[in-house]
Amino acid sequence: MIKNSRDQWGLAARLMHGLGMILVFALVIHGWWMTEFLAGESRFPHYQWHGSMGYTVMLLTVIRLIWRGNVSSPEPPEGALRWERNLAWLGHMGLYLFTLVAALQGWALAGTFSQPLEAKLLGIIPMPMIMSGSELHEVMEELHGNFAWTLAILVALHIIAACYHQFYKKDHVIRRMFG
Repeated sequence: MIKNSRDQWGLAARLMHGLGMILVFALVIHGWWMTEFLAGESRFPHYQWHGSMGYTVMLLTVIRLIWRGNVSSPEPPEGALRWERNLAWLGHMGLYLFTLVAALQGWALAGTFSQPLEAKLLGIIPMPMIMSGSELHEVMEELHGNFAWTLAILVALHIIAACYHQFYKKDHVIRRMFG
C-alpha cells in the first residue's frame, strides 16, 4: 500500500525514509572523510559529488514534507505517553529542519569556493549559486559542518528512540516503518 495506514507507514513513506537515511549517513561520513583525510587539492571532485547528493537530499526532504502534510500518519503506538508523542513530533521536525538547513548551507557554501562547484541536482540538473564570495567560505563551511554534525546527533537520538520503543516498550515502532 502506497499510503500510510492507521498503524503502519506506507510504501512511499518507507522508501523516502530509507533513501533519506542512506543519503544522510553517506553525506555525513563522506563529509567527515573528505575534510579530515583528503589533501586540499584532491577534495574538489568529492565536493562536487557531495553537493550533488546534498541537493538530492534537499529535494527528497521537501517531497517528504509535502507528503507528510497531505497524508495522514499512523497513530502513535498504543500506550504512548503524551511526553513521548510530543518528543517524537519535535524530533521529527528537528530532523527535517536540520536536514534542510544543512543542505541549504551546503548550497550556499558551493558558491564560496574560489572555483564555484558545479554540483547538479540528481547528478543532471545544474543548480544556480545562491551565494558568492570566497571571504565567506570559512564561515559557511563551519556552519555547514556544525549543522551536519547536529543532524548526525539527531539521527542517533532517533535511532535510540526507535530502539527504546522496539526493545523496551515492545510496541513495534521499527516494524511500523520497516515491515
